[in-house]
Amino acid sequence: MKRIFKFAVFSVALITAGCGVKGSPQPPFTTAPETVKDVKIKQQDGQLVVYWRYTPLYADGRKMDERFRFEIFTLDHRVVKKINRKGNLYWFTYKFSSDREYCFRFQVITSKNKSRYSRYFCYIPTLSYPREKPEISLSIVEEGIKIEWNITQLKINIYRNDRPVYYPIPYTAVDRGYSFTDKKVVSGKNYCYYLTFEDRNGVETEPSPIKCITFRDIFPPLPPQNPQIIQKDGVYYLVWSDSPSKDVKGYMIYVDGTPVTPRPVRDYIIELPWIKKGSVITIVAVDRAGNRSRPVTLELSNGQP
Repeated sequence: MKRIFKFAVFSVALITAGCGVKGSPQPPFTTAPETVKDVKIKQQDGQLVVYWRYTPLYADGRKMDERFRFEIFTLDHRVVKKINRKGNLYWFTYKFSSDREYCFRFQVITSKNKSRYSRYFCYIPTLSYPREKPEISLSIVEEGIKIEWNITQLKINIYRNDRPVYYPIPYTAVDRGYSFTDKKVVSGKNYCYYLTFEDRNGVETEPSPIKCITFRDIFPPLPPQNPQIIQKDGVYYLVWSDSPSKDVKGYMIYVDGTPVTPRPVRDYIIELPWIKKGSVITIVAVDRAGNRSRPVTLELSNGQP
């Protein structure tokens, strides 16, 4: 009986130990990078612009932290091109010589492995396209940076970058206009622009030369409106309406030339406990660039404004 019991205990222990060692099987991880999946191609004058987005992942979906490079192939040879990059966007340009079909496929290479080949991405260029290169001028206006060009009969693609590099995706487009004001600008920051004209088939002209400008807000905001002093329970209050300018960050209040607060305030009512007969109250709007509006003044006379 003791023998049987010992054998049973040993068997249970063996099975338990075996289960603990085995565990659940893990899938094998791959070192092959994910391939390029979505490539876009467009024509600008006598060149193709080929661009794609790529997030470095392994083929099994894990994040890839190692260095990698792209190899690009046409139907009959490998393409050696400088590849530009901004964030996860990559692109290169390719000169063509005829209106035959041009096809490209991609492979991602690391020091350990390489991806499978992508499918071919193809484009048939045309030799009939608008030839006149745009002329561009930039100027600073109160609302932002004004861009002007020389032809109004075609669609205009406006490209913007923070450095003088040709970029594949338009910032915006204008249909048959002659100017555009970029209002999404920050004072002190540099902006670079170039243009292409585009025909009804989506073919673009040669890009204009890149021009850059540093936007500086030198335009004072409009002053606040409807200022008045009111009295309640023996205390005077200054109230006003907002400035019509959209970039105002606050208002400086002065009593007889002395600031009421050390920095601009966003309120539209402020208590003035120490004013007296003859006091002069001044309100000035201040914008984000530090520009100041013309002052608006009120004088307290005989205890009333």
